[in-house]
Amino acid sequence: MARVRETPSRAEQLALEPTIPAEHRLELARGAAEWDARKFFDAHETWEDIWQVERRSIRSFYQGLILLAAGLHHWTGTHRPRGVRIKLSSGIERLVPYAPSYLGVDVSTMIVDAAALLRQAPDRPAALAETSLDFFPPFRWAVTDGGTLGALRVRRLRAAAQLPTRGSELSSGLDLYAELSEHGGSLNLTQMPQPVPTGIACAPPDGYEIQIRPRSGLTRRGVEIGWGTVDADYRGELLVSMCLRGPAGRGFRIEHGDRIAQLVVAPVALTSVEEVESLDDTERGSGGFGSTGR
Repeated sequence: MARVRETPSRAEQLALEPTIPAEHRLELARGAAEWDARKFFDAHETWEDIWQVERRSIRSFYQGLILLAAGLHHWTGTHRPRGVRIKLSSGIERLVPYAPSYLGVDVSTMIVDAAALLRQAPDRPAALAETSLDFFPPFRWAVTDGGTLGALRVRRLRAAAQLPTRGSELSSGLDLYAELSEHGGSLNLTQMPQPVPTGIACAPPDGYEIQIRPRSGLTRRGVEIGWGTVDADYRGELLVSMCLRGPAGRGFRIEHGDRIAQLVVAPVALTSVEEVESLDDTERGSGGFGSTGR
């Protein structure tokens, strides 16, 4: 693997971050899911595909991740102590300029974890082979400001649209507002589900998805809100599925600017699918609805 001769400055890194293609961000998350599944060689291969295509100086960021994954593959797969030491130390060297975080990755913690592994790495192949997979740390996504994620990027599609707001300081959900400027300012709900526009499109932080959830105030009034998942690469308008449930909601009207649902930003693991001949036994087994009692 060729050395990267140029490391971009922090200003250059941040200037290039918005230009990262969506498919590269998805591959970054896919490799992270493979890392968390302890498939370090697969993560190495996934990130190398990005590294080979990215010709700009920020390719050294991907190279740092690749080297860490290669070091853990030497630990868990080939059991080569020297390979573990060389790859982990080289990966740390590549990632240091990207601390504290880049592309949603908690680079500082990745470095700390890798340094701890270097200190604890056994010198004998047999000892490497005996290491439990539970010993290895998870992939680290960035969380800053005491638990506040990077910004949810929101684009107004129409001038009258309102941005999501938080009802209180510790509310987990953001309120979504109806944008009915093209529907006469109001909309009568029926028992048939219908999409209610919000006038906005969103992009969550890397490694996260958007979930649409009901507001308890509307549920009590007989209004049904369709729970939904918005994939991280969707850039269309957010639409909230709404309908009436039973006589309590009869004649309910949505007005422009009404709060209609909650938006929750939630972490997501992009795991792979593996077909197996059997699954491990559990006490519950195949017991379905009601099998665990009241």
